Amino acid sequence: MPVATFDQFQLGPRFFRLELERAIAMRRLALQQFPLELSAVSKDVVRAVEEVVQATVEYGEQLAVEVHRVSTNMQAVDAMGPAARIEQVLEALEALERRVQGLIRYGWLIEREWMEYVQAPASTSDAAQHGAGGVFPAGYLRGLDAWHMVLAKAMARVRVRAAEARYGQAGGEAGAAAMAADPGLWSAEFVLEKAKAERAKKRRGDAWLDAVSVSTVGGDIGGRNALHYAAQSSGDVAWLRRLNVLDVQELRLQTEASRQPSLAAVDIGGDSALTIAARAGNVGAVRYIIEESGVDAASASLADAAVAAFAAGELDSVQALAERLVAFPEKVALVVRTAAFYGFGGLFDAVSVALKSAGARAYMGAEVALEQSARRAGGTSMVHLAALNGHVHMVKRALEQNIFRSSVFDAHFRDDAGLSALDMANYFGYRACADELLAFSAEFDAPEYDGMRAEAPALQSALDKLQLPRSTHLLLRIGAEHGELVSASAAVADVTALLEKPDMAEHVWLPPAHFHTARPEQFVLRLELVALVDHALAPCASEHRVVAQAALSLPPTHVPGYHERVPGQYIPLCLTGGSYLQAVFVAAATDGVVAAANIEALVCTPYHYGAATPAPSRPTTPAGPALDLGPDLGLAEPAVAIPWHQPGRTLIYGHRGSGMNCPHAERPGYLQLGENTVLSMQQAVRDGVAAVEFDVQLTRDMEPIIYHDWLVAETGMDTPANALSLAQFLALNPRARVPPASRSCSDLLAAPAPPPDPVLAPVVMANSRDTVQEPFATLHDLFEALPPGVGFDIEVKYPMPDEADGVGMTTSFEINLFVDRILDVVYSYIGCPPHLRAAHDDDDDHAQRLPPPPHLRRPIVFTSFHPDICVLLAHKVAGDIPVMLLTDAGMSAMADVRCNSIDVAVRLCKWAGLAGVVTHVGPIVQSPRVASLVRRNRLVLATYGDLNNQPEHVRLQQAYGVDVVIADDVRTATAAIESHR
Repeated sequence: MPVATFDQFQLGPRFFRLELERAIAMRRLALQQFPLELSAVSKDVVRAVEEVVQATVEYGEQLAVEVHRVSTNMQAVDAMGPAARIEQVLEALEALERRVQGLIRYGWLIEREWMEYVQAPASTSDAAQHGAGGVFPAGYLRGLDAWHMVLAKAMARVRVRAAEARYGQAGGEAGAAAMAADPGLWSAEFVLEKAKAERAKKRRGDAWLDAVSVSTVGGDIGGRNALHYAAQSSGDVAWLRRLNVLDVQELRLQTEASRQPSLAAVDIGGDSALTIAARAGNVGAVRYIIEESGVDAASASLADAAVAAFAAGELDSVQALAERLVAFPEKVALVVRTAAFYGFGGLFDAVSVALKSAGARAYMGAEVALEQSARRAGGTSMVHLAALNGHVHMVKRALEQNIFRSSVFDAHFRDDAGLSALDMANYFGYRACADELLAFSAEFDAPEYDGMRAEAPALQSALDKLQLPRSTHLLLRIGAEHGELVSASAAVADVTALLEKPDMAEHVWLPPAHFHTARPEQFVLRLELVALVDHALAPCASEHRVVAQAALSLPPTHVPGYHERVPGQYIPLCLTGGSYLQAVFVAAATDGVVAAANIEALVCTPYHYGAATPAPSRPTTPAGPALDLGPDLGLAEPAVAIPWHQPGRTLIYGHRGSGMNCPHAERPGYLQLGENTVLSMQQAVRDGVAAVEFDVQLTRDMEPIIYHDWLVAETGMDTPANALSLAQFLALNPRARVPPASRSCSDLLAAPAPPPDPVLAPVVMANSRDTVQEPFATLHDLFEALPPGVGFDIEVKYPMPDEADGVGMTTSFEINLFVDRILDVVYSYIGCPPHLRAAHDDDDDHAQRLPPPPHLRRPIVFTSFHPDICVLLAHKVAGDIPVMLLTDAGMSAMADVRCNSIDVAVRLCKWAGLAGVVTHVGPIVQSPRVASLVRRNRLVLATYGDLNNQPEHVRLQQAYGVDVVIADDVRTATAAIESHR
């Protein structure tokens, strides 16, 4: 979910409180992931969304009235003058247009997020009034778009008149008369300018102003009166004072008590004179309004003004407002919660200092208001708010502050769902926040992202040609020729948001567009930049609304299979880094280049067993004696296939067999078997694991080998595994370097470690002299050496772009060919279902081999850190073998956003049909309730990491329903499960 930014749609103060509550509510929904029935959504979440929808509709109606006023007064536009006055009118129109466009974007965001997390009922009584499952009345956004177009045409006419006026073409008398008749219509700033001009000419005070009603002249198309503009004039408090005195005098003469003082009035966006002065940095005007004006109603906008001033960087205004703010506890609570959620650390500090100066009564009242606000928002504390948006500096401030003693500043405070701030930070992948909550110092370098860039002048010119406002919100619409769009709802991306904030992709993942084609050689990807409402409300938009477009043909996917190779030659390797394509967008109206984007395309070819079956001959090495399980283990006969999801039972898997190899100092007195070897797997089975986990890569001649690292250090140089043939890899047999058999185990453990290399950084070489060395193994070896009742957790190793760069790998196998080759070997042992067999191989021995009955078939699961590998495996096996996504859960920064949080991992699993998530154990141990967030999505949850070697952490995971624990110390982990069971 994207990080929320303050007032990103420029809607003004009237929305910031409502948007704060709505954004918090949607993040709470995001923690549940799967679409909820409306009846299951908590009342406070529904209330927050309903309030913001109601306010949005009301605001839209007000904007429509203002646009109508503009359209009915455009008949005299051709006679306007002088040029400066026309420019002033144009500025007012542009401000109104920004509000209309911002409201359209905001409404689309509300609709989109609600539809993502809330499942609409099958039938609703108000279906005629609302869209299908939507929150807005039918046609609401379309109506706003119509008014937007009216306003855009009016602005175009004013721009033409402004250009004429600059070149000396004066307006006629009719236009001048029309402007003078209602000067406040276009901009109440005109009132203030006229007053200053009269004073300069007559030098006799404010005679002109004395005859004018400030309030009735006020209220231009932006809803502002003359006092608003006086407050904006920095250093000119005298005019604000004079106008306010006149307004108060007029107010006293009126009989209607309902008339609000103009100084307290707000414009159409909710800005009062105080808010405008604070945002403009007019500290004198701020102090006059809150100290000398005598207008009590001005206090209503104190919180708005404080937040707006900080967002504008006006710290002097913030300090002045904070001193007055402390007298209103509810407003203090609103400002402090806003600061926590949006990361306004300086605002929080200013309010804290003011509260400390005001005394105990002030901050005790604020504490009560903060607790009430937290209860109304589902129990979200100050620390929750900071963690929900990933602001580590606000987490630190909340934990270290010494003003408040309330529990809403406690790191252990839990919301109504029982979740702590640590749970939320771990789930969304905000590693720095989680570390700060654990009292560790943390530094997090976010990966760089360069997804899209735009040529601003060319893009503006293209919009002008189409008579579209320059602030039009753009979407990327994805289509294709000779391809069927499978997931239509996903074929759109928010271009404007990406251009405004390029780093938003760090924690944002949206389901990709999904196409199917029977003619891949003719497939063409069509990309179009379209106006927001075109796609959101009218998917079949007219062509004149397409701003720019691009076309891409995908790279060839056919790579010669194993059976197609020329004898003695290897399969060609491809460049690593995935299929990143450069899309250049050409404007529909001007034929100029307006933008460029990096598009990642994943092509999945169908899998057919036997289509790439290798020749049977291959170099092998003895796999050692067959494993004698003995009568006590009960696995001598083929066991019932182990289901991968057994509710209420936690299974133990052996990591790389009996555990990964590590430096001797980390496990003193512990005899290590060479990882990813047959002996290590056999020992793990003897120790009682349900399955063994191991890493699979391909050699240069496409043989699956069991090896973890990308580089084979045993060669004495940095040689990638895929650069060695199987014969070369097995020739690095470490058994020749095993110490003499007469040496005891204690002698082996007491042997001194080799001296560290003075040049290279110390590394841990698996299956080295610090372990019981064994020959390297292949996937064939493990299938043949281990009984069919032993489960396999096959981690498919395929380098991601940043991993390849880190180790200097420049080539790898084409990803489909890579996956197909591993599937061929797996299915050659467990039997392939008929629907996955190649049609032309019906008579082949391998193809005819059907899978055994389920209770006799070896249980297998595929896992991978590479999301594309998981997606391909899931599509190719079509549910025959479960596939799970490995994630580091933010423990280290990855370039691929799909690898940085449990949140995105869950969403990807649901989209791609994966069986579950294998996550680093750290976030689960720190926040055990995160396990329930995964499992409630009907996904299997497994963990890995060093903490799984500690029995108390294994038992903790068992208590919270973790399905699989992958451990190195399998004996300890198994004993912990059995003792707790």
